Amino acid sequence: MDQGKRSEPAELFAVLILGLLLRLFAGRNSLTENGVLLPGYDEYYHMRRILFTANHFPHTLWFDSYLNYPHGFDITWPPLFDQISAALCVALGQHSKAGVENAACFVPIIVGIIAIVVVYYIVRELFDHKIALLAAFMAALAPYYLLYTMFAALDHHCLEVLLSLITLLFIVMAISRREKRYLFASAAGVAMAALAYTWQGADIYLAIFLLYAAIQMTLDIKDGKSCKEIATILLTAFAIAFILVLPFAGTSWLSASFQGIGAMIIALSIMFALTLIQAKTKISWKAFPLSILIIFALFALLTQFAGGLFGVGTMIQSGLQYIWGGEMIGKIGEAEPLIYDSETFSQVIFSKLGLNILFSLVGMAAFLNYIRRSSGAKRQGRVLLLLWTTATLILTLGQARFLYVSTISMGLLISILFFFLLDYAGQRHKEEGQATQERSPTGSPTLLAAILLLLLVLPTAWDAISFAQSTPPAVAGDWEESLAWLKENSETTSNFASPQENAEYSVMSWWDYGNWILYLAERPVVANNFQAGVMDSAEFYLSESEEEATALLDARGSRYIFADYKLIYQKFASLTTWINEDLGSYMRAEDYGSQYAVIPQKRLFNTTLGRLYFFDGADTGHFRLIHESKTFLGESPAKSEVKIFEYVPGALIRIRAGPDQKVGALLNMTSNQGRPFIYVNEAKANGDSFEIRVPYSTESRYGCHAVDPYLVFSGNKDAVKMKNLNVSEEDVINGRTIELTI
Repeated sequence: MDQGKRSEPAELFAVLILGLLLRLFAGRNSLTENGVLLPGYDEYYHMRRILFTANHFPHTLWFDSYLNYPHGFDITWPPLFDQISAALCVALGQHSKAGVENAACFVPIIVGIIAIVVVYYIVRELFDHKIALLAAFMAALAPYYLLYTMFAALDHHCLEVLLSLITLLFIVMAISRREKRYLFASAAGVAMAALAYTWQGADIYLAIFLLYAAIQMTLDIKDGKSCKEIATILLTAFAIAFILVLPFAGTSWLSASFQGIGAMIIALSIMFALTLIQAKTKISWKAFPLSILIIFALFALLTQFAGGLFGVGTMIQSGLQYIWGGEMIGKIGEAEPLIYDSETFSQVIFSKLGLNILFSLVGMAAFLNYIRRSSGAKRQGRVLLLLWTTATLILTLGQARFLYVSTISMGLLISILFFFLLDYAGQRHKEEGQATQERSPTGSPTLLAAILLLLLVLPTAWDAISFAQSTPPAVAGDWEESLAWLKENSETTSNFASPQENAEYSVMSWWDYGNWILYLAERPVVANNFQAGVMDSAEFYLSESEEEATALLDARGSRYIFADYKLIYQKFASLTTWINEDLGSYMRAEDYGSQYAVIPQKRLFNTTLGRLYFFDGADTGHFRLIHESKTFLGESPAKSEVKIFEYVPGALIRIRAGPDQKVGALLNMTSNQGRPFIYVNEAKANGDSFEIRVPYSTESRYGCHAVDPYLVFSGNKDAVKMKNLNVSEEDVINGRTIELTI
């Protein structure tokens, strides 16, 4: 028996063990003494949905009153990833919050390991075990996919990539194993449908197979071959997918995939009909691609009329604009193009990722060489694989998020490049007659191979190790502590476990933090990571009058407000971008050579965000600081990383004083961290008296509290009169009026 073949399973198993250990190690920081902390942002909504599904299996959450409060939000994420995760929890008998968290957190690892196996068999089908093994090894290391398949990385994108790879594998097998092509084509159709049930953008991947059909049919016509086999394989796959998505074709979360699959079936049928016409008329092969271009141009023209051809044209146009239009620059980091200015160009080019992209481009040239030297089904499969890898790299240029799939493509291309260079070096070695009996047959060539392998693999391995040495979950530390505090120290809201009806109030935050607040503090939010409520959130934080700010809070039923250091110094540009404000009017950057300093301007201090974060609600009558986290950042003076404010009616102090007086109130405060600060507010004239609305009581309800009574003062250039005043918590909460004469 062939000893080499007997070692193949063991070698693949070793790669899988490496992938498993790497993913466990990378996710180790998610295990804390307080339970599981998920690494990012979207994972928290997936976990909410998984928890709901595990307790209502197989039903999942389609509407959530805790989002976009008080309107609620229809969930348009396809449910397959969440349902698979919930099914594992149910199978393991886990229904409690802690039990579901612990069980579901292993799903990304399982998905990632299966993806490595699929990569191996794709390459094994088209090349050999050696290239397949290296490609699997590179897939195990793929840094950005590692982030989505490590322990606790509960995001549907891991499954999205796996199902795209499975679809590719079955189409390749249908091409190369003709006797079972309909079986594998049907399996590919099931994977296509599963992809549609996982991600709304499934058509992006499926369109690669449509493009492949156009290219392969052109090549077949040029070579005088029939296109029937490719057409029937792809039509079978798309037809199976169409049937499987049909039951939910009218839903908001699947209608785009349904329309896209239907459109691709029509396009494939038209292309196949053109090939039949081409075969009968015996005209030049060039007529086929030209006909496709003409039909595409006519289709683009028709989409401007006739209702956009039932919405298909509009869907395609909006999809292209979303992916390659750069619409999310400055708004959503992962949805930005990989390169869109000189700074991002420099960051990518002079990085290990840039080196991998360079290796991949050279790998494409090597791949083309392999394609030219092959024939038949193997050549057809290789054309498809090259197109798939190229397409994923192009997708990444449109949105950096696609690094989670393109880094697998890069690893695959680098694997092909390595063995191509080895073959080339071996051939040259023989041609030059340098292999003598005196020289060891495994000496210099083996050393050369080791150096070459190290050179090609090192950038990926370096990034993988760096990513695995990941920082703690984004919510860990001050945010985690602040959310736990809010949960324990605010009124519990209704309907958290079954969010069909509205709760009592909401929390105002920037959208980045919405899923954290929803899941960890168990409170409704205005804005979350679906960008629901984002405009009102941005307008609130950038409002420059208390009346405007409170009107937004009233409309949204908000009682608590979050402000943090990053919202000022890292995310502020995003706020201004969402509502088309000039960032330069709020802050300026000064270049000190080795670093930039961000200098807040007067307009920033006048915003609601500035008044809250920098001045703890001074000069406002409705906002009071109730909690700040323990980490202090910056200087002059340092500010707490996270601050929580309460929106209250405020007590109205009415002071009788002469019209020439300047009237105000001052209150010495201490935060829950022991930081002293002063609340001060100036009265406004109202008839024959002055009025000040104040948000703080002089009682100790929170750790952040007054240390003295209010000092109310009235005076002019001649004299100043002062009087102490205690304000009760009931005065503040009920908006009572307190009469005072000085």
